[in-house]
Amino acid sequence: MIRRLTMLVLSVVVVLSLGLAAGAQEFWNYNVFPYQYERFRYEVVNYRTEWDWELEEDVVVENKQYQFLELRRVDDQTMEVTQGSTQLMPMEGLSDNLTFLGGLMGLSALMSGGDWFGELWLLGMWAADLELEVGNNMQMFDGSRVRVVEETSVAGVRGYLLRKFVRETDESGNRVDITKSEWVVAPDVGWPLALTMFSEEGDVVYRMTLVEYERK
Repeated sequence: MIRRLTMLVLSVVVVLSLGLAAGAQEFWNYNVFPYQYERFRYEVVNYRTEWDWELEEDVVVENKQYQFLELRRVDDQTMEVTQGSTQLMPMEGLSDNLTFLGGLMGLSALMSGGDWFGELWLLGMWAADLELEVGNNMQMFDGSRVRVVEETSVAGVRGYLLRKFVRETDESGNRVDITKSEWVVAPDVGWPLALTMFSEEGDVVYRMTLVEYERK
């Protein structure tokens, strides 16, 4: 009887241990690419306001392009990196806009500057410390907060929706949350699955969405 009880206790301990392992904490490994091969393809959309002389009013202009990044491990010290972009250009003035390696130069500019890059830089600073569990919050040094909103998926990859916001007081004295940006990140994918940035008025000004993903 004692031996059976001992075996039962051991079985329960093993089951609990497996349960804890299955529910282990998850964090985002930002900018980490540990695989032999990895490929990202993003749809990138910028929105800007322009004056329409025919309508005599401001209109929102959408600029869409596709960016891709391919990483192939050569050896323990070297990674082969291929990157580029695809976009639509009008025939009129094409020679003025099209330059040799222009797509790569545009991608380089996209990945090394702009408002979104500042957001990504901040994201990378605190990402390793934010446990990816729905409901978790983190206070940023600039006064904003980041909340893990829900689990979701993009391009077939499971991830978490993160919302970066600031709390302000409206004219009625009520505290309101103003969303600055939204992210979807996956623990085992080094780049975000999606990123949306908002203007002060709450309009979308930038959207970056992973549409294809592959790794080996």
